[in-house]
Amino acid sequence: MEPLLRAEQITKVYGTRGKMTYTALQDIHLQVEAGEFVGIMGPSGSGKTTLLNLLATIDKPTSGHIFINGTNPYKLNNRKIAKFRRHELGFVFQDFNLIDTLTIKENIILPLALDRLPIKEIEARLESTVKWLGIDHILDRRPYEISGGQKQRTAIARAVIHQPSLLLADELTGNLDSKAAKDVMKALQDLNENLHRTILIVTHDPFAASFCKRILFIKDGKLFTEIRRGTNRQTFFQQILDTLSLLGGNFDDIPTARFQ
Repeated sequence: MEPLLRAEQITKVYGTRGKMTYTALQDIHLQVEAGEFVGIMGPSGSGKTTLLNLLATIDKPTSGHIFINGTNPYKLNNRKIAKFRRHELGFVFQDFNLIDTLTIKENIILPLALDRLPIKEIEARLESTVKWLGIDHILDRRPYEISGGQKQRTAIARAVIHQPSLLLADELTGNLDSKAAKDVMKALQDLNENLHRTILIVTHDPFAASFCKRILFIKDGKLFTEIRRGTNRQTFFQQILDTLSLLGGNFDDIPTARFQ
């Protein structure tokens, strides 16, 4: 069976011919099956965000091929790739990317409004999504009136309300305190385990990564290794720390007390 996401021999080089170039990624191969929860980790400058941008169709690979649900989005014209991105992908970013002039409700339903779905369907999807994320009581507020954790859960709601095939997230806990980060990661875990959504996140945070089922580590633009979670998440957390130490990162100050 074809994996939901398949990347083959992905290389990304910045710079132009005749000038100094920088190879951000080199010969990356990866597959993500439907229903997986995958994390990508690595030191600063390792290429992990570059890889996410390529998978998200935000940037183009210099060479190689990417297939999402059997489609290579880079073979599509601008109009079709915009439609593909809107239907197949959901995005969550560190800085939330909410629109301050819109209410929380309006921010969340924006993808459905762009697709001109019937009002009844929009309301039904909104109700189930916000109840699951625990933000049904803030729908009339605006982003500047709510907490960081509520903003990120709003961003998740907007990213999943159109039922994308793949949810992509970049450092989604980077601006959150420990409690808000835990709430957000538990929401993603529930989305994966109970609603069977496929999720791929880039993170520098071992705590956030410990919610994933599989972690890919990148070093100097190449895949370094991969680990999988067993039944114990705290054991997996320690495995993540051990692997990061091999990559040269300093993560000794991250408290294991966050698991209490």
